[in-house]
Amino acid sequence: MRYSERLRKLFEGITLTVEDLFLLEAFQIKYLPERVPKNEFAILLNAHPSVKRFLISKYPLIQDFIQTILKEVKLSENKDNVNENCMEVLWEIAEMIVYNKYPEIYDARTDFNWSLDEIIDSKELSDKTVIDVGAGTGQLSFLLASFAKTVFAVEPVTNSRKFIREKAIQQNVNNLFTMDGFLDAIPLPDNSIDILFTSNAMGWNIKGELEEIERILKPGGKAIHLFRNIESETGNLFHNMLTSKEWNYTYFEFQESNTVKVKYSKITGSNHY
Repeated sequence: MRYSERLRKLFEGITLTVEDLFLLEAFQIKYLPERVPKNEFAILLNAHPSVKRFLISKYPLIQDFIQTILKEVKLSENKDNVNENCMEVLWEIAEMIVYNKYPEIYDARTDFNWSLDEIIDSKELSDKTVIDVGAGTGQLSFLLASFAKTVFAVEPVTNSRKFIREKAIQQNVNNLFTMDGFLDAIPLPDNSIDILFTSNAMGWNIKGELEEIERILKPGGKAIHLFRNIESETGNLFHNMLTSKEWNYTYFEFQESNTVKVKYSKITGSNHY
């Protein structure tokens, strides 16, 4: 099953439009070359030049990719064919679009699927200042907030941060705070965090992310990274890096019916060179 078909089922009932592409953040545009079907994307850009201008202005480094596919692809002038190709592009990246446009729907239809016991002993969170980086709609953040002293949810998408803040008010969660940022650029001082968490939010700039984690964690602090699975070639490279002597993460695997959940954990200062 194509990824776009899976997302059509997951987000059934949602209407996507080409204008939704204007919601993309620069860091999301950066990964479009790896995500979009090239032929269909070229047809969309040719039919909607304002989208092309927006993407390049938001993330200039995508210009070479756009120019290349526009030269290589035979463009269609048939209106029905153009619309069909546009929809294929939109549904292939629907997870990004829904994440940005409808965080409440994204939150309701995507499962976190981790219990706290699988992640960490709740006693370790007591009186601790923790951070969830790449927090998304805050599924992990809210779980942690029930046990930690303070939780910072770092998330680069504005609508997701707004969703977390509003949900925290509705649920009377007073120890959860949002901030803009990335895993390789966390707006907090050195040695300020007891425990750092990520969930499917690592690997955009792996070396910079690992260095930033070491910077903000207190001596003896802990880093925990959760993933649905990392079975791809990229995942293997990522696994090898985290478990290397340089970074010294411990690997844990949790088998579920149709997938594998993966956790990496380390204490700062443990054989880091």
